Amino acid sequence: MTSVLICEDDALLAADLAMSVEDAGHRVIGVCANAHDALKAASYDLPDVAFVDLELADGRTGNVIAQSLYAMGVKVVVLSGHPNIGVGLGTTPHTYAAKPTSPDMVASLLNPPARRRPARRVDAQTDRIC
Repeated sequence: MTSVLICEDDALLAADLAMSVEDAGHRVIGVCANAHDALKAASYDLPDVAFVDLELADGRTGNVIAQSLYAMGVKVVVLSGHPNIGVGLGTTPHTYAAKPTSPDMVASLLNPPARRRPARRVDAQTDRIC
């Protein structure tokens, strides 16, 4: 089970996202509307993944949250209704998801498909798997 921090100041979107995370079989450790609360929540219970809106109640602080959480080893998923989200994130690796995010998208972000193993073959002379 993946632990998830939600950084979203729109209460309806945050509740919908939290429900999608839980429906996908994961645990929401917090829902925060500003940078201070998000970083405080992460310091108490470090999440595996954080969904971060770039514009929160305290302004354009999502990039600070994303950079800080990534530095702590958290996978960052940036949520935005704007297509030009790279500004301010610098070189912080992240996944982007457009808002509003569907339950199927949340599930696929949290439950990526298993890696396919390369096909095995049987050596005809020894009947050993190669």
